[in-house]
Amino acid sequence: MKIHMKEKNMLKEEFKKIRNMSCLTSDLLTCITGEGYIALTAHYVDINWKLCTIILNFCHFPPPLIGFKLSKKINGFLDDWGIEKIVFSLTLDNAYTNDVLIKTLISELLFKILWFVMVSFCMCIVVHTF
Repeated sequence: MKIHMKEKNMLKEEFKKIRNMSCLTSDLLTCITGEGYIALTAHYVDINWKLCTIILNFCHFPPPLIGFKLSKKINGFLDDWGIEKIVFSLTLDNAYTNDVLIKTLISELLFKILWFVMVSFCMCIVVHTF
């Protein structure tokens, strides 16, 4: 477990260094026993201009597959990795639950980004006035 946390922290630092956007892929998998799993994969260009692909999360995700529940899970993954501000795209399969997932996730991410921009803008105004 220590190796996993060390590698995860190194990857988080790498995400902080890259200034470009990251493309994500999420997939829902069902094994033969009916157990569900969710995977989140990141695709990005590192500081050495090398295309990198890494599985960020792979965990148990039991049915029912509800769009709102999926959105909360993916949003939790993004928060955990600290990459919610560098997401360029999210590729999903054609499941009907993804319609709700996308609407919910977009509104949550836009709120975070707009809040960040607004706070940063206000901080710049305060700093500039002094």
